[in-house]
Amino acid sequence: MGIAYKKFEPTEYVMKVKKGKVTQKGLGLSFFFNTMTESMMVIPTTAFDASFAFNDIMTSDFQCISVQGDISYIITDYEKASKMVNFSYKDKKEYAEVLKEAKQKMAKRIINLAKVYVTKFISGKNVREAIISADELAGMLKETMKDDETVKEFGLELISISILGILAQADTRKALEAATREEILKQQDDAIYKRRNAAIEQERIVKENELNTEIKVAEKQKEKREKEMEMKRLVQEKQAELDAQKLANDIRLEEENCRFVDLQTENEKKKSDAKAYDSEVLLKTFAGVDKDVIKALVTSGMDSKALIAKAFLEIGDKADKIGVLNVSPDLLETLSAT
Repeated sequence: MGIAYKKFEPTEYVMKVKKGKVTQKGLGLSFFFNTMTESMMVIPTTAFDASFAFNDIMTSDFQCISVQGDISYIITDYEKASKMVNFSYKDKKEYAEVLKEAKQKMAKRIINLAKVYVTKFISGKNVREAIISADELAGMLKETMKDDETVKEFGLELISISILGILAQADTRKALEAATREEILKQQDDAIYKRRNAAIEQERIVKENELNTEIKVAEKQKEKREKEMEMKRLVQEKQAELDAQKLANDIRLEEENCRFVDLQTENEKKKSDAKAYDSEVLLKTFAGVDKDVIKALVTSGMDSKALIAKAFLEIGDKADKIGVLNVSPDLLETLSAT
């Protein structure tokens, strides 16, 4: 063989070993080496994925379920990893088989560890709780496995843990589906019942509000009627007061009229008495006076027409003593024009 030259990728951690001791190590090294006395170990720095599917996990109510997931991890302590797993490198073709076996060994260790924690976790839950606990299970695995000694012994570090599914067996799924279906139907019936009750309650509230409104309207109408009656009573009382006052005024006026009439009557009586007294005195005065003198006094103040009328009156009184009296039209015209 002899001396050879080798160059590695930046994603490969290389350790050159001579007589059981590491003489050179690092990422992406390139060097000459003696194929007879020196060997190499190449450890990938990229992440690995380990998928798992556990089909016989038992729940607390003795139901078998299957758990599927994926774990991503990387190698952080290359020396520990090189001691636990074979990463020897001779050529690319042989190294591919070596790396495949190394991945299988690390994945098996991690999957076995995950199964322990999954079994413990699922055994504390019934089947209903278990099948909906994927996120909780993933969080628990990441929290517990990162500090597990098995992982540290291999120089590994977990990057992520994903639970792809938690499934019950077919018969159990059918039973759960049937139970869930019944529960959904029951919830549907309950929802319908609640809606009906809500509608009835709403209708009751509406009717109650309508009744309360009618009661309030009736009370308002009653108050209105009472106020109208009160106003009518007050108006009647006021009208009665006005009528009483008017009647009192009328009575007072009638009394005053009565007193006025009495006073007027009394005055008229006094006037009549005075006139009678005057006439009596006048008659007594003229009692001894000659009749012709009185006539002369009466006629002295008359105008010509009155005197002519009086003359014709006296002629009429003495018609039996007058034979014929001729009065011509000219005389009448003259007399009437006087």
